Amino acid sequence: KGFSAAFEDSCRAHATALAMIDPPDAPVTFANLFFTVIAFAEALQDHGVTAGNLVSVHVGDPIAGVALKLALLRIGATAIGPVPREGRGGTLGVDWHLVVAGGDVPGPREIPVGRAWIRSPRRGVPIQPGGAMVRMTSGTTGTPKLRLISDAGLLARALRGQELRGSLDEPVFIGYAPGSSPFFNYMARAVLSGVLQLHPGRDDAANLRAMAAQGVTTALLSPWNFRRLLAAVEAGAPPPASLRRILVGGGEVAPAFAARAEALFGAEVVLCYGSNETGSIAHARPAERPDLPGRVGEPYPDFGYRFTDDSGAAADPATGGELWLRVPPEIRVTDYPSGRSLTDAEGWVATGDICRRLGDGALQFLGRRAEFLNIGGNKRAPQWFEAALQGQPGVADVAAFRLPDPGGGDIAGLAVVPGPGFDAGLLTAQLAERLGPRYLFRLLAVDAIPVTAAGKTDRARLSQAFHPKDPPDPRPEPAIHKEP
Repeated sequence: KGFSAAFEDSCRAHATALAMIDPPDAPVTFANLFFTVIAFAEALQDHGVTAGNLVSVHVGDPIAGVALKLALLRIGATAIGPVPREGRGGTLGVDWHLVVAGGDVPGPREIPVGRAWIRSPRRGVPIQPGGAMVRMTSGTTGTPKLRLISDAGLLARALRGQELRGSLDEPVFIGYAPGSSPFFNYMARAVLSGVLQLHPGRDDAANLRAMAAQGVTTALLSPWNFRRLLAAVEAGAPPPASLRRILVGGGEVAPAFAARAEALFGAEVVLCYGSNETGSIAHARPAERPDLPGRVGEPYPDFGYRFTDDSGAAADPATGGELWLRVPPEIRVTDYPSGRSLTDAEGWVATGDICRRLGDGALQFLGRRAEFLNIGGNKRAPQWFEAALQGQPGVADVAAFRLPDPGGGDIAGLAVVPGPGFDAGLLTAQLAERLGPRYLFRLLAVDAIPVTAAGKTDRARLSQAFHPKDPPDPRPEPAIHKEP
């Protein structure tokens, strides 16, 4: 059984209940959602899409985009997010591109999707085997990688998430970009649970009001949306009284930020740790151990795990090294388009994350191997520098990133979003005293921390924005920080 069959079962079981609310506040029942998927599947087939086709979805509307991907799964096609179209750099051999009607004149392999697609279906569309999705990694450490997951794998991951992170039994708010893997994962869990899901608009105060009106008990947030909602409440927007849990995934949550959010929202803040390659790995409450930033919890019991040093040899878990996981077979994914397995013969995969095991069995995330800064031969993760400023007076947010040292190696760039009482000179002096002469750094005031479409800190974008071609001005004007 795959996700397509489970989706149909849930929509039938909860037919009259609300599944989603469209941005113009139009209610969408589970029956509406299911019949939309069937109508889309019918339209796709009428346009020539068949089982085994690779189809790129360029429709950004969260409900329409999800319905199109579910329709592609149902007819046995493979759905992928927006990739370059034919004649515009496309190299993946995409069979069809689904584009928004009314834009550019569609090419020969482009299908315009418009309002006419939203109608009652004229025929039944049975589930075809072979449906799959191609997901794109965040690309924060280089070129994004493509991962293929089957219809059965999507269901296995959704059910595993329910078991390990708790069921979703009341309305939820999903604060991720619509095309991202976490968005689909949480959408899938909400649909299988038969609960209402809300999606964010651009106004954070309005998002909080909508959560309160619908009785949302769980907010599922990217780090970017977590910071946005926290800032909105700190600015005076009332938090929803119904909220009980805030689950943040895809990046770090400083214990100080988590503690502030728990006090303001009256809700538990949980950091969720995982990846496209492995699925959910662990979760923990950062506010429980303010002395241990990066503590992500004990790995779930269906994983085996070990650590290796720079040479690939076994590392002492207490000291740590690169985390390797033995992934359960039912949730494994493959590289796309090569089809290559990402695990070895025994199911082990290198995560690229540097972690260590704490005395209580929990993991402490120390950073991504590819993001480590080499400052005078001293290698440190960006999170190590961020921890030195998080929670300090005048620091609303901070992100560390790589800047080139003219003498070789790196300089730690520290992008700081100023808060009340910000004093760049005082912070610089305090940080210099704390880090000592071995670690060169530059403190830079910015309007906001840039993020990827998945809501992760975009360190590469900071490096590009502040790369010094001439002797740097101490307060350069940032030309970044757009909403993803």
